[in-house]
Amino acid sequence: MSSSSAVRSDMLRQWMKSVVSVTIEGVASGEHPFGAGVFTEDGRQIAVAHNEVVTRCDPTAHAEILAIGKAAKKLRGPDLSGLWIVSTGEPCPMCLAAIGLAGIQRVAYGASAATIEAANFGTLGLKASDLASQLSPAIELTGGVLEYDCSALLINHRRKDQGDG
Repeated sequence: MSSSSAVRSDMLRQWMKSVVSVTIEGVASGEHPFGAGVFTEDGRQIAVAHNEVVTRCDPTAHAEILAIGKAAKKLRGPDLSGLWIVSTGEPCPMCLAAIGLAGIQRVAYGASAATIEAANFGTLGLKASDLASQLSPAIELTGGVLEYDCSALLINHRRKDQGDG
């Protein structure tokens, strides 16, 4: 886990723990095992959400999109510059584009795109790192935050779906 930002790795882990907690709540209600949260650099949680793809019957109801929407509403504006988004999984292209449109330039995530693919969740074949540097301004990615915990959410969910555990 590496980051050029002043945010310490222990703070990223703390943020991810709160996101994982909400993700577990979403899984318990039948959702896919993804969660995201928006935070200030000094550690204040602005918004947190889990996927609602199943509940809403909406393929765009990803946790990152929902967390961004909640944060923008709470802050009364669409510009989320200076904030962090923390996601249990490496953001898909749709979510990364929304992150960029919101002005967020720092992303921390747990499970990699490879793990997401291995758990049979699609990534459209494009990793966040392939897209992040192409955006203007570029988005800084910090991967591997509580990677084991986040990956376990995905793998355990698929095992449950397949009747393996």
